[in-house]
Amino acid sequence: MSHKLTILPFLIKFTPKFPQSIDHDEHGLNVYAFDLDHTIIKPKSPNISFSRSASDWQFINFNSKKSTLDYLCNIIDNDPTAVIVIFSNQGGVITVPRTSKSCTKYTNKILLFLKAIKNDERGETLSHRLWLYAAPKRPKTFAANHSKITFASLGESYNNDPNIFEKVRKPMTGMVEFFKRDLESAYRVSEQISPIKLNWIYYCGDAAGRKKDFSDSDIKFAENLHVEFKYPEEIFHG
Repeated sequence: MSHKLTILPFLIKFTPKFPQSIDHDEHGLNVYAFDLDHTIIKPKSPNISFSRSASDWQFINFNSKKSTLDYLCNIIDNDPTAVIVIFSNQGGVITVPRTSKSCTKYTNKILLFLKAIKNDERGETLSHRLWLYAAPKRPKTFAANHSKITFASLGESYNNDPNIFEKVRKPMTGMVEFFKRDLESAYRVSEQISPIKLNWIYYCGDAAGRKKDFSDSDIKFAENLHVEFKYPEEIFHG
């Protein structure tokens, strides 16, 4: 498997096992950020919003001969300092227990997604520069009014934060903090070196508060990050 899977009560992440070496020097890394569902992939089954199974998905073609996968590969091919990160809310997924049906379905779906990328003739490089984060639903076992939540084997900062589920869910930016830490761990040579500079190119998502959209969480997420927002039709068309 190309990525390491980490499942926390409040976060699911897939991070590259072998991140590609990037000569980022003082200019830093260029970050291209995306939503997942209905931005990069959509269900194969017609007229539904959510996949019925782990394999019920496909890359999207936005009125173009090229798929979203083609465009992602183009970003990596054309920008030697690019990293691509996906941030998604998964309100139908519960990770407590980790073996729940919804969690298993989602993680298997992402494993198939990563496999499809790696099997593409240009996907090998992309897979080594691709990071995925998902915010699951707060399970009933962690009621929202708890003053303290305890997660076995996790740091004290998480155990003392009763709002951690909300903080990692878009439009809040908690997932970004985990991404930054993971990038530092992957690319920073030593603590004596300055933190890696991140140049946020844009955040692309479909939840922008339009009449057809189910919410405005993506555009608000970009606003909270102080990052330019792009619609999928802008990035994946032409």
